Amino acid sequence: MSVSKIECAATVRGKGKFTLGLYRHLAPVTVTAILGELPLASRAMVSPGMITLMTKIKTGVEKQRMEFSKGDVAFLAATGSICVFLKNVRSERPLNPIGKVEEGLEVLQQASAGDVLQIAGATANDAGVQM
Repeated sequence: MSVSKIECAATVRGKGKFTLGLYRHLAPVTVTAILGELPLASRAMVSPGMITLMTKIKTGVEKQRMEFSKGDVAFLAATGSICVFLKNVRSERPLNPIGKVEEGLEVLQQASAGDVLQIAGATANDAGVQM
């Protein structure tokens, strides 16, 4: 258990469950804003190598980068989107890195455009760690 890492239970409705690890040290303001909005649910938008979850979260740029590995999770401040990378990519736009898919990446790889993605919140192991 870590003060920086918060594990969040998530699902692709009708297809399965996965776990996200959000890391405060990567983008503290962004991760705090996301945790404050949980639970989140949105229809998936699928792009080559990436799944995007639209949110209403408004936050600025923070420790942005453009290269991401398979399983990385990032936040696009310009659109308020959470992006999960399904392969190693170099993004056209800089994003705030926020975490990694800990388990169940194969569930996201089976997701299609329009599937409902839900991020429920911290798992029982991390419930006492949130600030």
